[in-house]
Amino acid sequence: MMEEIKKNIKKSQDLLRKKDFANAETLLLKNLEISQDNFETFFLLGSIYGIKKDFNKAVSHLEKAIDIKPKHINSILNLAIILKKIDQTEKSMNYFEKVINLDKRNIESYCGIAEIYEEKGNLKEAEVFYQKALDIDNLHHIANHRYGKLLFRLNQHVKGLKIIEKVSGMIRFKNKTIEIK
Repeated sequence: MMEEIKKNIKKSQDLLRKKDFANAETLLLKNLEISQDNFETFFLLGSIYGIKKDFNKAVSHLEKAIDIKPKHINSILNLAIILKKIDQTEKSMNYFEKVINLDKRNIESYCGIAEIYEEKGNLKEAEVFYQKALDIDNLHHIANHRYGKLLFRLNQHVKGLKIIEKVSGMIRFKNKTIEIK
């Protein structure tokens, strides 16, 4: 039985690389008929349902994956992202924080928390978390882009333009009166 589960997981991973979600899902559902305690099966199904935007099923399967492997960062992060998409921001924030507790350098979690604060109108707290992300990697494209946009909302236009310029690789303006230095 375990051999069949492993074989189905390998085949489903190959199908996922080819974006054949339907057949990958079918194989993984066969695994659930064999065993209800295989982490990879729940994780992959949760990921498939997330991609298909079947968020309730994604949440259910990712929660089961986390029950089996409570410190699996990708499961926790995927769940945090999906919960954010379905406006369960408090639960999402908790899962982003769990990821950070496991991996202090997880930029996506800092950005996720920053976005939640930004959506709630707590722009200063959002700025703190974007800064934490950029302290890890000051060239991270997504963190810089979101941080630059936030700075505009905070009326810090020159600083925001500098960030946007850095991330986009824009050529400096020729007009010295508007050049950003």
